[in-house]
Amino acid sequence: MMQWRAPLIYLKDISDANCVKRFICSDMRPSIRASASSPSCGSFRQPNSTHIPCRYRKRNIATRNMSSQSSRTWLERQHKDPYVQKAQELGLPSRAYFKLQEINETHYSAAVSNKTKRKKPTVINRRLIQPNMLILDLGAAPGGWSLYASTQLEPSRGGAIVAVDLLSLNLDVTSKIHENLRGRFEFIQGDFTQNNIRLETKHAFSHLAKEAQISDGTERTTVRRKADLIISDMAANFTGDSKTDAIRTINLCEQALSFAAGEDCFDSSYPPKGSQGMLMKEGSFLCKYFSCGKENERDLMDATKRVFRSVHLFKPKASRKESSEMYLLGFDKLH
Repeated sequence: MMQWRAPLIYLKDISDANCVKRFICSDMRPSIRASASSPSCGSFRQPNSTHIPCRYRKRNIATRNMSSQSSRTWLERQHKDPYVQKAQELGLPSRAYFKLQEINETHYSAAVSNKTKRKKPTVINRRLIQPNMLILDLGAAPGGWSLYASTQLEPSRGGAIVAVDLLSLNLDVTSKIHENLRGRFEFIQGDFTQNNIRLETKHAFSHLAKEAQISDGTERTTVRRKADLIISDMAANFTGDSKTDAIRTINLCEQALSFAAGEDCFDSSYPPKGSQGMLMKEGSFLCKYFSCGKENERDLMDATKRVFRSVHLFKPKASRKESSEMYLLGFDKLH
């Protein structure tokens, strides 16, 4: 039998959610055998082929109709959503701006208070974003999170942002961020899961750290600087099956966490002997995910608890009630 690897877009076109889910769970690297005996997936031709097995044709027509109806429903919700309206009035790129604002100004403060209520802390930062932080924003487009974060940072104290996304950022948004940060903002367009983009991200942090030392007038040897905060608003392209979409997004969260703390964080033997990942000790990690059952979320949750002293889950008011969208926050990285 001839074995070949099928891209996710082809699976999505076929609209077989159960088939997609099985492949997605296998580390997002689907291997499909071109065999007519496959009971759930049928026979596949090359990805560029327009052939669709006959039993899928009626289902595809129904799926397109459902997708069209879903799009209309989504547009209606958008027009009525008060946060969307407010974002448009203020010229913001998206309602996500308000989600990070609420997390920074409300949820983080409550989480810190719960952590320290039995102790007498020396210093408490009441906000997640501090003026001197270096921030990595994953899944940055259309720019709501980076724009809000830029209003909380002080470039004169070293505050800066590196943003990554497959899609480009609007010129007006990048101009506002650059203005807020006096140029201490770097955007990298590409796939964060690829090694070359990760390497470019590390180089961007090193460059911003060097700039900060020059502006301070110091002559110290430049040390590769890590992020103080990593935020991820990444989500997989929707297939139309909510469970599949949620599992794929969980996978992106896990990749973001492994970049922050090292791949060993998913091993029960963690912590590592040496410092790993792109997140500083005592740093924080925030990611968006979609609820998909404790069994599917367990690896991400367990790994986060190994890495951070305090872990919290919450849903901002700016997130629609009917959405399964949730936010995972880990702060005070242990190693």
